[in-house]
Amino acid sequence: MNNWWKYGLVFLGGAVAGALVYKNSKQLRSLCAKAVGGLMDVKDMAVEAAETIKESAEDLLAEADAQRKAGEKA
Repeated sequence: MNNWWKYGLVFLGGAVAGALVYKNSKQLRSLCAKAVGGLMDVKDMAVEAAETIKESAEDLLAEADAQRKAGEKA
């Protein structure tokens, strides 16, 4: 299957899903909104965890560098 078919099918699926959300009840809309909000929360938690890991690694590297320099002077 070439890319045009693949992208066309994805677009068609998105259009159908959008039409269903638009036409159907507010419950489906609120469910979709909650799902997207939950995914955004998960993304935010992942970014926060990555930043914490990065900061810890930088601290560890700085401590190791300071110990190495102190060992060279002694």
